[in-house]
Amino acid sequence: MTDPSRRRFLQVTLLSAAAASLTLAGCGGDDDDAGDSGPLPGAAFFPQSLASGDPKPNSVVLWTRVADAAAGGNTLGLRLQLAQDSDFNKIVLNFDGLLAETAHDRCIKVKVTDLQPATTYYYRFIYRKDSVDYASNTGRTRTAPTADADTPVRFAVLNCQDYIGRYYNTLAWLLQQTPEPDFVAYVGDYIYETTGDPRFQTPGGTRTISFSDTAGAIALGSGSATYYAASSVSNYREIYQRYRTDRMLQQVQERFPMIAIWDDHEYSDDCYGATATYFNGLKAEIDSSRRQRAEQVFFEYMPVDDSAATATGPFATSASKLFPNTVLYREFRFGRHLHLVCTDTRSFRPDHRIPEDAFPGMVVMDKAALIAVFNAQSPGNGAAIYEQQKTFFGPYVDLSVAPWNAYQPALIPVLTQAYIQAGLSAAQAATKAAADLAGKTSAFVVNQLIQLFNAAVAAGQVPGASQLPLIEEPTYSALDRGIAYLHLGKTAFFSEFGSRYGVVEATYSLYAAYQQATGQNRENVFGDAQQAWFNQRLASSDATFMAVASSVSTTSLVWDLSAETTLPADYQTRFLVNVDQWDGFPNRRAQLLAALKQRGNSFLFAGDIHSAFVTDHGGVADFTSPAVSSETFGNFVGTAIQVVAAGFTSAQQQRLQELLVTNLDATLKAGFNKLVLADTGSHGFILIEVSGDQTVAAYHLLAAAEVTKSYYDDPKALAGKVQIKRFAYRKGDNKVVTLA
Repeated sequence: MTDPSRRRFLQVTLLSAAAASLTLAGCGGDDDDAGDSGPLPGAAFFPQSLASGDPKPNSVVLWTRVADAAAGGNTLGLRLQLAQDSDFNKIVLNFDGLLAETAHDRCIKVKVTDLQPATTYYYRFIYRKDSVDYASNTGRTRTAPTADADTPVRFAVLNCQDYIGRYYNTLAWLLQQTPEPDFVAYVGDYIYETTGDPRFQTPGGTRTISFSDTAGAIALGSGSATYYAASSVSNYREIYQRYRTDRMLQQVQERFPMIAIWDDHEYSDDCYGATATYFNGLKAEIDSSRRQRAEQVFFEYMPVDDSAATATGPFATSASKLFPNTVLYREFRFGRHLHLVCTDTRSFRPDHRIPEDAFPGMVVMDKAALIAVFNAQSPGNGAAIYEQQKTFFGPYVDLSVAPWNAYQPALIPVLTQAYIQAGLSAAQAATKAAADLAGKTSAFVVNQLIQLFNAAVAAGQVPGASQLPLIEEPTYSALDRGIAYLHLGKTAFFSEFGSRYGVVEATYSLYAAYQQATGQNRENVFGDAQQAWFNQRLASSDATFMAVASSVSTTSLVWDLSAETTLPADYQTRFLVNVDQWDGFPNRRAQLLAALKQRGNSFLFAGDIHSAFVTDHGGVADFTSPAVSSETFGNFVGTAIQVVAAGFTSAQQQRLQELLVTNLDATLKAGFNKLVLADTGSHGFILIEVSGDQTVAAYHLLAAAEVTKSYYDDPKALAGKVQIKRFAYRKGDNKVVTLA
């Protein structure tokens, strides 16, 4: 795994169609050098076909990859032809001299400028072998209209296209739609970096991913269930190579220009910056070099513009422009009515508020902190509010002071042993246990540790030691009360549950307000530079509608179990389902929505969550797109519930199944009344049309079972299997309306 800073990155060629047309006047559709009727079909030399992206009124980016095993490691030359007709009789660019180097996996990116706005172009790449020219498939692209054009704009929202064991039937359906979209907006998870994650992937058959460099990958699972996560450049390249062989994906990218941002799986699941989360805190997972390798391959394979291109000729995406200096956020204008702002919600965000390795007993808000938060909400009344509400919090002791520090020598070894059993080394476990029991700790958890210690003494495992007294009444009731990680939903040592998923809404909101007020977590999702850039775009936009592409949804996902008295008491509350998305950043989300509401006529669209959601935030709409093919959120929840409820009675398990699996959509709508549509069991996409008076979002929904078999040879059979639900967000009233 070579250091990315020592490598050259993919060169991109900037070509002017206007300049080329002067030098190539009189060129016809034939390849003049070939002396025949034109190039032969050569799709075999272009196994990933071609693609276009980032359309602007006068430019577009074109991409391909050439492959010829007989050429060894030699650089291969390509010609690019761009025409106004599919027969290439009206050529506007005929450039010979593109170099496809093995250092860049023989990928080519070309930015063509000086094009006409709102114009359809056709393009192909030509590879010469043994004096014979071979052409790629023909691609079609379209430039954006100028900012003053009074024209509607249509685009498709796609995300989450897992390849393993699944087919892109949703894309087969997209290819049948009329009128066609002007472009495709891809809002993340274009690839999945793992070869068979059992939580959501189903390896087997021909739809598989394997790495030639498993030594350079990250081994996950164990034994016969071992699978891998990409880490080396070749790992990531092999994923893109395989995905791009899919017939439906190739046809979509041959037909429509794409505007792409990334989410987590282009690098690593539930990542933040360069930090992965596979091991939930059992080991350090920050890896800037791996992040840079993932980004390098992303820019090699995706037709993303590079603002550094300012002159004709080759330019490069340098290592200095990869993490942590990456700028993927950018903007597009499509006529008078659509200003599209593409954001990056992964590269700059902070750690998840509740660490995966958080000790459940650690107090994060003591009595003083709670009073301060209540004072901020109601000046002068903090102490009184605390007294009224303290029964909702947990008693704690300070193990750093007498008399409680006398417990430390006994309890630290108990916790150390628990950490060793969880997977830490002895040294790591001892260090963490000492740190976790160094201050204010939940009395409930202290009593649990005391009981474990006493059991060890009774079993003769701690020679010469006496059993410790539990913290009992009236001492227990007299203790100050606060919020430990336990009260936020964190009940296990190294787990995503209670960290990224399934946190207690009320205490999480209090903790978020406290951290915001004290500067401990600014929730700076965009980072300072992107936030300033975003604010400027928001302030200066004069389009009818402003659309914000976010890889993660602003929709709140809430399970309200507060009235479910048959469940264990700790579960009779409201849970935030997923705080890896904007629910994890409530203060910044509130600021974002307030700014968009003030601007007016603004909506967001997102992906990530493998569900279809429409949310009316009271002036701002959020259209969250279902996954192209990845495991639906409903199925993911069903699997997770089996783990979480393993100790429940059969009646309790049945009730959870009813609420969170069978009737999950209804439960989510009941928990968050701004949800207009909730569909956690379908795949699909959104077709959005923006005009002068409204934005219409049409959801095309395909049942989960329909992506595990191929409709590629009979795509019209999908017609009776797709549901379409349409919603309007109208200029001026800024409300979401369900259409018939």
